[in-house]
Amino acid sequence: MGVAIINEGYTDDVMDAARAAGAMGGTVIHAKGSGTQKAEKFYGVSLVNEKEIVLIVAKASEKADIMRRIIKDAGPGTPVGAVVFSLPVSYAAGLNL
Repeated sequence: MGVAIINEGYTDDVMDAARAAGAMGGTVIHAKGSGTQKAEKFYGVSLVNEKEIVLIVAKASEKADIMRRIIKDAGPGTPVGAVVFSLPVSYAAGLNL
């Protein structure tokens, strides 16, 4: 499973790149960054970076191509700012891969 952590609002950019490399689809989860950087404050309220996590389950033979394409099209240095890594999936049901 490929996991992409991206800046909020760029899901379509990541999914376009992933589909171009063979992905069938993905699941998006809303998230908040909580790194070591101090959050900016606006009128005393802490502002945190809103993120999205895109989960893509794909065949093992396609995973590296999908991850490379996301980094190429939407990685660090782009407004998307994608960070991509993979996790093993030992069993999946209900998916047509």
